[in-house]
Amino acid sequence: MQGLAVICALAAVPAWAQTAVGITAHPEAPGAAIPNNFIGLSFETGSLTSATGFPATNAVFREMLSQIGPGVMRFGGNSVDKLTGWMRGQRTSSTPSSVLTSSDVDPVFALARAVGWRVLWSVNLGNGNPTTDADEAAYVYQTASDVLVGLEIGNEPDLYHSNGLRPTSYTESDYLAEWQTYANAIQNQTPAALLTGPAAAGSITTWTSTFAQQEGSRIILLTQHLYPLAPASANPSASNAASIPNLLSSAIRTTEDNDGSELQQIAAGQSLPWRMSETNSCYDGGQAGVSDVFASALWAVDYMFTLANRSSTGVNFHGGGTGTYTPIAVSGSTVSGRPLYYALLMFRAAARGRLAPLNVTTNGANVTAYGALDEDGTLRVVVINKDLTQNAAVTINPGGSYSTALAMTLTAATLDATSGVTLGGAAVAVDGSWAPMQLQSAALANGAYSAAVPSGSALLVSFGNGALAVENAAGGQAAIAPGSLASAYGQALGMVADTPAAPVTGLAGVTATLTDVAGATEPLALTYAGPSQVNFLVPAGVATGAATVKIGAVSGTVMVGATSPGLFALSASGTAAALAVRVPNGQTSQTSVATFDCSSGTCVSVPIAIDNQSTVYVSLYATGIRGAATVTCTVGGMSVPVSYAGPQNTYPGLDQVNIAIPPALAGSGEVNVVVTADGTASNPVRLTLGG
Repeated sequence: MQGLAVICALAAVPAWAQTAVGITAHPEAPGAAIPNNFIGLSFETGSLTSATGFPATNAVFREMLSQIGPGVMRFGGNSVDKLTGWMRGQRTSSTPSSVLTSSDVDPVFALARAVGWRVLWSVNLGNGNPTTDADEAAYVYQTASDVLVGLEIGNEPDLYHSNGLRPTSYTESDYLAEWQTYANAIQNQTPAALLTGPAAAGSITTWTSTFAQQEGSRIILLTQHLYPLAPASANPSASNAASIPNLLSSAIRTTEDNDGSELQQIAAGQSLPWRMSETNSCYDGGQAGVSDVFASALWAVDYMFTLANRSSTGVNFHGGGTGTYTPIAVSGSTVSGRPLYYALLMFRAAARGRLAPLNVTTNGANVTAYGALDEDGTLRVVVINKDLTQNAAVTINPGGSYSTALAMTLTAATLDATSGVTLGGAAVAVDGSWAPMQLQSAALANGAYSAAVPSGSALLVSFGNGALAVENAAGGQAAIAPGSLASAYGQALGMVADTPAAPVTGLAGVTATLTDVAGATEPLALTYAGPSQVNFLVPAGVATGAATVKIGAVSGTVMVGATSPGLFALSASGTAAALAVRVPNGQTSQTSVATFDCSSGTCVSVPIAIDNQSTVYVSLYATGIRGAATVTCTVGGMSVPVSYAGPQNTYPGLDQVNIAIPPALAGSGEVNVVVTADGTASNPVRLTLGG
């Protein structure tokens, strides 16, 4: 193939040119927010009618969705218009595969809830009827309105005249009349149904524009499809014939940007959001050697940022099964990430907050760059070197008050590699999980960060202000204690969030050290690592006094005391992280007592009945108290008995304080609970005491 031949020829070049690329960021003038569910996947509805077609219950598949989410799953494709029916009830051995049932649909929405995604659902226009579609829409809203984005009616109607679904004379006006009939039937039966459209294959300035003008007041989202490349077999000499050079070319990016610009204007004219609800590199299932290789990852990162800059609310990459262009490949029970999946991982790590303008000087190299300013002030810059022959010597001036940088790379051996892709030095594991292993941290030199970005690779750099605040992980006090749990807060500490099963000294590429007042430096065991927070276990033998914690190039000081009591809470309002049991007077049997309720999504304290016939014992969870000689507790200002105070003995660094609630506190309502260790009081947490 043309693309493979070019890459093979380039591999023989002994030394490639190196081109200086300068980037200046303007975080002081951020643009539009990047939606947190920008990432999306698109699947064929027809895959749901087979028991093995869509892996809704596969644990690896769920893990892979979770770590690039929250996102939007879209179900449609050509197969939605080829279905012959819909029925409520269970699929049986006699149900035709062309008929969609409610038992096919239910697992999709259960999956969406499990992984925190939402669903864009298509109904059949090409081969359906309004009554059937209205019943399907009613079922979907009755069972899944909590995770539903909206409904698309039909798939790529602008191609109906050429794919046999309608006569060759089929026009926009014919489509609009049909769409209105179906929309009326759906909303007459389900008035709350939210509609989207038109999901056209192209025809942006005709079909999509006309649809938006006539139906813009009736839809909540304008949807469009785009495949920038055509299979090489269609016309090998075409400017958009599928090849690696064409996929990475500035011409294809210009096409994508122009389409995005047109959609942005059409949507803005109707005050609508818009989404590229089905897309990928090459239509008709993709091109082997182009759509399934590392080049597709570089293309996809650039493509997502290109459309984000045109105010798209998201991109749904079409795929499924073992298809050539699918980001997640599924073969039986085996699920794995294709190169394109790594682009989704990189975008998820990079695209946080609002778009940050950049001035980029490429000196002729095919290099693009994008910026995002997070809510915490972290600036992230992505640099994508799509040039086939030139390495880039990149210098980034982040502006503002930034003084440190943290970087990771997206690489593979060659642009046509189908395996061996790494992001942050790590590949997706067999269980579907991913976390970076190699992060490069540095202090800025003269206000700038410099790095080599080789041909056919990408770089993500997070910039921070160098400040680090360290505190008790439970109460937030500005002091920590030996053997306790502590939290550090700052900018550009890590790239992604990760929590290990047990404390580890290296987590998601993040390492940390503590140097105590005596000058002893120890690596820190981490219990959580994220972009702006790192939790760790304070070494048991650390000397008391001022200590320095260093995470990458960021450092901060903290006081270490013999004790530093902190109580864990479940919410910002201070609901106590506590368990309780009731023991009747004169007995040893006990029953559990609820102390909080998190069913609403926010944890609140619930009344604990206090009486003279039993005693309620409460276990408070804390840190920083195990070194204390004396531990006391007050509940609502009243001293209560403490039967135990010390290590919890299951989780490292976690302490436990057991107290008994006296009958005199019955009916006190919501009260503060405070633990004092060797004269130092903890933060208050809240319990509610009933009568």
